[in-house]
Amino acid sequence: MKKKVFRGISFLLMAAMVCQGGITADAKTKAKLSVKKMSINVGKTKKIKIAKKNKKAKYTFKSSNKKIAKVTSKGVVKAVKAGTAKITVKETYKKKTKKVGTITVKAIDKRVLPPSKTGSATQPPAQTAAVPTQTPPANVSQPPATATETPAATTEPPLELQPITYDVPADFDKKQGDVAYGKAVKKQYYSTTTGKKRNVNVIVPPDYTTEKEYPVLYLFHGIGGDEDEWLQGNPAYVVGNLVAEGLAKEMIIVIPNCRARANDKAVTEFSLEHYAAFDNFINDLRDNLMPYIEENYSIATGRKNTAIAGLSMGGRESLNIGLHMPETFGYIAAFSPGFGVFAYEANGVKEDGLFTEETFRLPDEYKDHTLLMINNGISEGGENALGGQCHKVLEKNEMPHLFYVTEGGHDFKVWKHGLYNFALQIFQ
Repeated sequence: MKKKVFRGISFLLMAAMVCQGGITADAKTKAKLSVKKMSINVGKTKKIKIAKKNKKAKYTFKSSNKKIAKVTSKGVVKAVKAGTAKITVKETYKKKTKKVGTITVKAIDKRVLPPSKTGSATQPPAQTAAVPTQTPPANVSQPPATATETPAATTEPPLELQPITYDVPADFDKKQGDVAYGKAVKKQYYSTTTGKKRNVNVIVPPDYTTEKEYPVLYLFHGIGGDEDEWLQGNPAYVVGNLVAEGLAKEMIIVIPNCRARANDKAVTEFSLEHYAAFDNFINDLRDNLMPYIEENYSIATGRKNTAIAGLSMGGRESLNIGLHMPETFGYIAAFSPGFGVFAYEANGVKEDGLFTEETFRLPDEYKDHTLLMINNGISEGGENALGGQCHKVLEKNEMPHLFYVTEGGHDFKVWKHGLYNFALQIFQ
């Protein structure tokens, strides 16, 4: 009888301890930071690691100075500029919040240019020399000479170019299980430039709402592609993953057919007539596509909210359009730009080029307020390819810009790498 009473009392005591939190898994689990100090090169990221995390708890991260180091909801820290900031980590469980600890982040501005075989990033000093008059490309009408908004130089501080991220995450262009993505939807708009309806793919953020205005990225294909070519590069995943990490802004991505002629079917054709159709896209974009996007989507207007980028022949056109319409585009990128920016002869075709070395530049009022980025693959010639030539001319003209070389050839390995870096920089 006494044994039964003893066992009964033991059971009751143990039950009481469990109810009061005396014996719980949570009591044994005390979250703590794996490190208390971090050194991060400007433009790079590191993730905060928490040991002994409570799987049922929520962890939050807050930076003491976002201009030096910003942190995402998942604890990914990005060094923005040189300096020191503190990241405070808190744990919330059963409506109770406690501080896990603080990490001191030292952002280091290590602007050492890598060897030419692996790439370079350039940001030349500003200059005050007069800007030569730009020569418009032949057979293409240009936008009005008068800008539609006040020049940025009178209202904004100079744009700060961030260092290139050479080591992109291995899965930067892959679908992640816990990330929501926008989907490409094919639309049609009427083009007075070509006299017919034209196709365009539009990718909006997954939580798109008309109660919010979104910046817009126009993304151009190559000589043999159309509005579907860029879908091979998974732009929704590349940008969506960056947005999920808090490293890029939500944006609308517009992928048009840049072959602006009545027969705009995708074809690889090396001819002056074919190239002229690409050069003619500046008119279709300005007069038809951009008004269509503005009318049908909730967009943030102005050059600070409008970017343009392209691969190969699309890179030629992003430079052509961006430099001829600086009042419209605040961000311009060319990934492995194709022939035609300057005079050349190749593939049985000879052209005078869209620019001379003297005209390949931005007007003074825009040069310090425009992100201009170019990249090339090592296997397509690296610094000796057209992108490298553009880089050297921009250096000569003292135009602030970013240029780099990465592994790969004239292919999506290079172009996706370029899109990743461009998305990190725009609309910030």
